[in-house]
Amino acid sequence: GGGAAPPSSFVGLLDIFGMETFERNGYEQLLINFANEKLQALFVSEAVELVRAEFVSEGIRVELIDSPDNSAVLELFEGAKRRGGYPRPGLLSILNEETASPKPPDDARLVEALHRRFAEHPAYRKPAAAEPATSFTVRHFSAQVTYTAAGGGGAGGGGGGGGGGGSGGGGGGG
Repeated sequence: GGGAAPPSSFVGLLDIFGMETFERNGYEQLLINFANEKLQALFVSEAVELVRAEFVSEGIRVELIDSPDNSAVLELFEGAKRRGGYPRPGLLSILNEETASPKPPDDARLVEALHRRFAEHPAYRKPAAAEPATSFTVRHFSAQVTYTAAGGGGAGGGGGGGGGGGSGGGGGGG
């Protein structure tokens, strides 16, 4: 009893993380940022598109909601289906193949494999002349992040960024 009546209308906002980016971004940041891309896609699908469809089905006029489309980035990471059902490998598959090779890890070979496969992909960029040759850039939904494979053990050789601090490069989904 006796409490205040609930409000008759409510607007809630959710700000999801931007890309994690440091001075040096390795495999850990690559995976964290891939997870952020998946969350962004889920958020847009569930919180924006489904609600919009529900409003339309109820006869409520809804303006087109401009939300970022990160499907190209997800395709870069996960690969894409080709006609005939055989998948075209994504960045994660190529990283797995190169690091599972019986040959010793070779950062240059790994990044060259990525460059050969993704040079024309809209979400991928080869390093500029001033950047390390063992680096590549992903154009994420909220920021470009350059990753390095220098140091052995795949894209970045394991642990954290080399300083620079915190999440950055964008802060939100739109």
